[in-house]
Amino acid sequence: MRSNDIPQGALVFLAEPSRHDVLSTLKLLDVQGDRDLDNLAKLALSMSGSQIAQISLVDEQRSQILSHAGESGALNIWVIEASALAGPEKNCLVVLNAGEDVRFAEIDAVAHTPNLRFVAVAPIYVSDMCVGTLSVMSNEPRTEFGQADQNQLLQLASLAAALIELKRDARLGANSIAALHRDEDQGAMALEVGNVGSWVWDLRTGKFTGNRMAYTMLGLSPDHPVNGEDVFRAMHPDDFPAMKSAFTRALVQNQDYVGEFRAASSGQWLLGRGRIFERDAAGKPIVAVGVNIDITETKNAAEKTRLLLRELNHRVKNTLAMLQSLARQTLNRSSDPAEFMEAFSGRLRAISEAHTLLSDREWSGISLIDLIARQVEPYAIHDPKQIELTGEDMVLPPDHALGLGIALHELATNAARHGALSVAGGRVRVSWQVEAGLNASRVVIHWIEANGPKVLPPDARGLGERLIERSLDKVLSSSVRLSYPETGLEALISMPIGDTSNTVAR
Repeated sequence: MRSNDIPQGALVFLAEPSRHDVLSTLKLLDVQGDRDLDNLAKLALSMSGSQIAQISLVDEQRSQILSHAGESGALNIWVIEASALAGPEKNCLVVLNAGEDVRFAEIDAVAHTPNLRFVAVAPIYVSDMCVGTLSVMSNEPRTEFGQADQNQLLQLASLAAALIELKRDARLGANSIAALHRDEDQGAMALEVGNVGSWVWDLRTGKFTGNRMAYTMLGLSPDHPVNGEDVFRAMHPDDFPAMKSAFTRALVQNQDYVGEFRAASSGQWLLGRGRIFERDAAGKPIVAVGVNIDITETKNAAEKTRLLLRELNHRVKNTLAMLQSLARQTLNRSSDPAEFMEAFSGRLRAISEAHTLLSDREWSGISLIDLIARQVEPYAIHDPKQIELTGEDMVLPPDHALGLGIALHELATNAARHGALSVAGGRVRVSWQVEAGLNASRVVIHWIEANGPKVLPPDARGLGERLIERSLDKVLSSSVRLSYPETGLEALISMPIGDTSNTVAR
């Protein structure tokens, strides 16, 4: 018999969408072979005196057999089961001789082995929804299956429903608990990745509990009981009074608690935030919840910014004073405005180049090679190979770099106008080495020009010479010495640099 041969109205019960939801849940139980349902099927078999008994879930198209007992294996009698569920509520469908019943004579289990004849089907209700059947069957027809027998089958079907519902609720509960644990694990992992410690403080007992990160941040052990006073004592002594005051004030004023403090064990900066989660009948706070967030990097960055701003303010004042001095000296030596602008602009660029390098290194110092390259190489207009650098790179402090930058600029512009860089064959060799001293090490820089025009000592010291000699006035114990052999100008610059390990790998 085909599914569309089912008697009219037999599938009316399938129109309820909530029933579909219940069935979908039950199908996930995977209770085939369940001992309790198997025992119930055997009991139905014995009480009915039949050859076969089975318990099934029934949907719009097929049956899912949960348990069976008897001489034959599980049977597909979906058409009969569907008809039973479409019948009067909570009544049995009894077929005394299916072979003579036009509704069922053509289904496979009736027309062929095991040639069913007697079938009694009781509906199973879960959450007031018809979701399945308890069926008993034989291959011999019967003359009757009385009301007492039907009532027993209905009672067994009710017991099957209770068992299925109990197993469904247990599975749903287990799934909910597993989902809750997964959510908790995911939440805990997210907090740890974000360096966030979460905590709960029972204000009645003083007990403090938190995730692993909360204990780690405070230098506490989760293996021992922790109370609120332990938490406050875990704070840096300088921060403890303000934090306790902030927490007390938040309780009194019914506000969120917010404060920043250092952990005494590590010096790690933490942002604490909390609020009252529960109050008693009188409105008194009894449970507080909150988080501690690692803000160490933010604090360090803010402190670094403050230091850089202070350094910048200091450098700006020094630079303005230096510019004022340069302008005055340049103006005194220049009668032509165009000459003044050219000379002064070049010196401004020299200071600007040094400032740019210092800004790139956040005013921590400048690479010596980078400084020389910026100040000298642009003047090798004939061939970059006119400049030769020899020495191990190192980081110069800001004052050293600014002063040396001005000196190098004056040496380079002089060489480009009158010295070795003014001709294609000229060469400038800049070499340096570190010399150890009793109090501090020194870097000694040699500027040697060769193959340029013949050099004669000047009759009077010019502005450039004075700037070179005074460029390192702010660097104590430094010195600049110029000499004028015929082969080319030479300069010897010596500066104390302190820690000689402050070199740059190149």
